[in-house]
Amino acid sequence: MHDPLSQNIFELGAALGRGEITSQQLVEACLRRIAAHDKQGAAINAMTWLLDGALAQARQLDQERANGLVRGPLHGIPIVVKDNIDLAGLPTTAGSALLREHQPARDARVVRRLRQAGVVVLGKTNMSEFACSNGRYGYGSLAGLTLNPYNRARNAAGSSSGSGAAVAAGFAAAALGTDTFGSVRAPACVAGLVGLRPTLGLVPVDGILPLALSFDTVGPLARCVHDAALLLRGMVCAVPGGERDEYLRALDVEALQGQRIGVVTDFQGEDAEVRAVLRQALDRLRDLGATLVPVRLPAPATTLHPVLLAPVAEAEWPAQLDDYLKKSIGAAPANMAQLLDAGTAWSAACPTHTVNPRTLAGMERALQAAREQTAAQRAQAQASLAGFRSALTHRMRQDDLAALVFPTLSCPASPRHDRPDPTYVEHPGNPYAALYVASAAGLPEISVPAGRARAGVPIGVSFMGAPHDEARLLGLAYAFEQSMGARFEPVLDGPDADDAASMPVEGQADLRASGPSE
Repeated sequence: MHDPLSQNIFELGAALGRGEITSQQLVEACLRRIAAHDKQGAAINAMTWLLDGALAQARQLDQERANGLVRGPLHGIPIVVKDNIDLAGLPTTAGSALLREHQPARDARVVRRLRQAGVVVLGKTNMSEFACSNGRYGYGSLAGLTLNPYNRARNAAGSSSGSGAAVAAGFAAAALGTDTFGSVRAPACVAGLVGLRPTLGLVPVDGILPLALSFDTVGPLARCVHDAALLLRGMVCAVPGGERDEYLRALDVEALQGQRIGVVTDFQGEDAEVRAVLRQALDRLRDLGATLVPVRLPAPATTLHPVLLAPVAEAEWPAQLDDYLKKSIGAAPANMAQLLDAGTAWSAACPTHTVNPRTLAGMERALQAAREQTAAQRAQAQASLAGFRSALTHRMRQDDLAALVFPTLSCPASPRHDRPDPTYVEHPGNPYAALYVASAAGLPEISVPAGRARAGVPIGVSFMGAPHDEARLLGLAYAFEQSMGARFEPVLDGPDADDAASMPVEGQADLRASGPSE
């Protein structure tokens, strides 16, 4: 078969079904690729922990297949999960050295569902510390900085940086990330992947370290829309199939025919390359039979973060994080106040792996906001959010729009925070601003590869739909994706994964770190 590490889940499932490869062999290939290119070779630095039992789980699933038991299309497929999602037997660090002793008692519920559907979980991915990038996209004090596999002078966005980079680099077939203010969609955009933020509340978030439950979701990062649909089905349903087969039935190359798509005039892209990709995407949508309708979003769409998102998140973060940390069976700090003290001490002792000072300052502001904000102020903030959500969904219904479309990020992947890139064109404003709309409104959004910049990094466009309209949204994204042709793979320097056959497989837990590591 072709290189299994560049194939999607549908292709891998077909190969497993034909006996061309086993799940054990697939997992071994992933582990060799990680050994060759995560901490050495291309040094993507996408992984924080590997799970000792991954190979044993793969062998068990192979035996089930041999016995005629196939759990579904995810049976035997290797994935990785972001390091703020609980996996029993591994710390949940959220990329922070401060939580290296934090041990969850069990898997997050979304992980349990996917295991039941047959996935093999290889391990956990690096991320912006505490899911707060604050200018250091993909950096955490535990493992350092994740790099973009397409151009290692650029970042992998955030905060699900390692999840996006790992799938793009062929470390796993797919990944889970979390998305509060764009943290699935942005890494998918710059890594040439499909990234889906589900409707708020559709996928369970228990067992996931929180940032703000008014916005937190968990979503898939995958090589194609079909794979994202498969993963979402497994994440939503404890038993594969059933009513969520609608996600797969909606995948139709003619799904855009006759659909009204709103082109968001508020977010056309700051960068000339992004605007050019958007124009080409809009031409493609017209060719596929869509009617394009210019749409201006209701206020305060262009200032959502300072006006609505940040105040709500800062007020929620301390208590919600404290509640999560209380469940730890390890010796980690038990609350945000202790984390703040520990972070200050760690940064003084480990100046090469400091906790992002802007994140520490954010914790301090959040603790103050939680103390000072009254119940009436919190209620007003939630009412403002509800008002924006209502106004946006009303606008979509009024204009009979199947989805809204806009560039996922307004600029290509930016330089890594520790090294300038003179080829990067700076623009004012926040490149994530468009992503805040779905976060504030609780709506589903999917980012799909649409082109690439001269720097070699992918550029994506996003489709945002109505609440719980994931099936139609997946169909629209699929039709667009299929018209675009095959995705392009990054070129990884250093030894090829096939040349790393002699590298250890069972001993991959050596990746685990008790302190700072590059």
